[in-house]
Amino acid sequence: MRSSDVTSQSAASELQRVVRARGDYAHVSVRARAGHLNVEVTNEQGACWIVARATPLGDGTHGLSFRKHTGTYEPMPVSGTLEEVADGLTTLLGPYLNRANLR
Repeated sequence: MRSSDVTSQSAASELQRVVRARGDYAHVSVRARAGHLNVEVTNEQGACWIVARATPLGDGTHGLSFRKHTGTYEPMPVSGTLEEVADGLTTLLGPYLNRANLR
């Protein structure tokens, strides 16, 4: 395994931990894929989809993008540490992460 893969996996685990610590987000997971940290939600039926992704910008910072219905990503005005990305994710995209809104 390449060191960048290990770093990405570690960052994914850390972002998932920080997001879950912010509230009722046990159904939110983060997976490293193709250099990004994909933020996924799973509903009660087990269906899973990507809501957002964090992209490394360098120097330990990431930028947040929202996944549109077309499958493309729209950059958001959120960048910084994983802690700051988690804050932007749960604040700005909270309704998309809310368990009650998942169908």
